Amino acid sequence: MNISILETGKLPKTLERRFGNFTSMFFNLLNQLEITHTLKTYEVTKNQFPIDLKSTDLWVITGSSYGVYDNLPWILALKDLLNQIMTKKIPVLGICFGHQILAETMGGKVEKSSKGWGVGVHTYYRNDKTLWTKRLGHSFSGYASHQDQVIVAPKTSIPIYGSKFCPNSILTYGDKENPNAISIQSHPEFSKDCLKAIINRKIGKAIPRSVGKKALETLKLEPNNLKVFKTLLEAINII
Repeated sequence: MNISILETGKLPKTLERRFGNFTSMFFNLLNQLEITHTLKTYEVTKNQFPIDLKSTDLWVITGSSYGVYDNLPWILALKDLLNQIMTKKIPVLGICFGHQILAETMGGKVEKSSKGWGVGVHTYYRNDKTLWTKRLGHSFSGYASHQDQVIVAPKTSIPIYGSKFCPNSILTYGDKENPNAISIQSHPEFSKDCLKAIINRKIGKAIPRSVGKKALETLKLEPNNLKVFKTLLEAINII
């Protein structure tokens, strides 16, 4: 399977040295699922964009510290690219920023949430039953690290999972039983230690200390990231 990573950001260098970059995190998940694959990464923040859209079986859009509403040339170019990919109905998986920019591209609205930081282990509940959500269950937990949210879901999307804090946590596009694209606000690629390091780096600065402390407490719970990631791939018929 050929998989292309649209890398929209990077962790700080000190964290990348400890936990790897986004590409290596997805590589590890795919290896754990024993999926034979070839990965190619495009650093879209450096204006690296693909030419042949059909050369891949799956497009993965990573997380980022940027906002999808930032008026940057590469973000505008990425939206144009996603429009083309969605028109051709090539499978897409969006994570965090990837979730948000796919929603914006398809007519939704993303904003910095008035609810503040969503960070730590969050639980999301099923809004719409499908055959593939039976495998994920009535609810699932995931590693969250975001301020922005999909405030208005695109009319072409179906909100499958959500919570009071983040109503649009998983969105599908196309037939809800056989979507051609799916996106998720949380991070199935993160490890507990990685998110802990991110929180400790930002606590008392970007993240209010009280919010950060509560988030660190939630890390006692460990989401089944592999199950979540596998279910997302099954939903878009990649595995």
